[in-house]
Amino acid sequence: CMFPLVNAFHFSLMSMWRGMYECHQVQTHMVQQLEYLTMSTSPTSNDHRQAALQLEIEVDRWYSAFCSLVKSQRDYVYSLTGWLRLSLFQCLHNPLMKDIQNSDIYSLCEEWQLAIDRIPDKVASEGIKTLLSVIHAVVVQQAEEQKQKKRSDAAFKDFEKKTEELRSLESKYGPYSAEGYGEMTRKTPVAEKRAKVEALRSRADDEKTKHEKSVGVTRAMTLNNLQTGFPNVFQAMTGFASVCMEAFESVYNFKRSSDRALDMKRLLT
Repeated sequence: CMFPLVNAFHFSLMSMWRGMYECHQVQTHMVQQLEYLTMSTSPTSNDHRQAALQLEIEVDRWYSAFCSLVKSQRDYVYSLTGWLRLSLFQCLHNPLMKDIQNSDIYSLCEEWQLAIDRIPDKVASEGIKTLLSVIHAVVVQQAEEQKQKKRSDAAFKDFEKKTEELRSLESKYGPYSAEGYGEMTRKTPVAEKRAKVEALRSRADDEKTKHEKSVGVTRAMTLNNLQTGFPNVFQAMTGFASVCMEAFESVYNFKRSSDRALDMKRLLT
């Protein structure tokens, strides 16, 4: 008979959601401590970037697994209820196939289906998706910071190279050499090189400033997203697990009430 198996499976799922609820409660408490987190002002390291990328991958897997779990449970109940509905239809037209447990299992599955339809899984899944989007924003910003660092490093490298060339020219022609007098004065290679070096110095300083600003943006974004994203998603998951637990418990209590009513009916007949 399927009834004990289905009933045991339902009880296992109820226990699972109770465990998930308790687990998410602990996680919510832990991530709330992020409120006291402070960030250093140092640039993003390669380890930071790898950690952010891995976190994005894991949260994406979490989202897919969560959606799959909810869909699988819903599909299972719908399929089982539909199959039982067809079976009961045959029983109603064949007195030899009547079985009181068939109606019991159908009542259980019908209540189960109604309960699972009321579960607000979209709120929880959107919470995970929102967390995924803010983590992705951090990953993108970290990549932009890295690009700006490369631009800054390249600018300073170019500046240092041209500075060495200027020193070489100054040692050859002197630091202030020029040709002609008055309006006829013509810039020497030293003067031209010095002008280029000054332009490169200005560019290198600008790129350095941009990199420092990019580091600040990354740090602020990371801190803000950690302090808001994680508490929000785990609060949503805690609420979802609580609703699931209560929904499965209501079905379980409905089944127990039905059993008591059936036992009373048997005693009176």
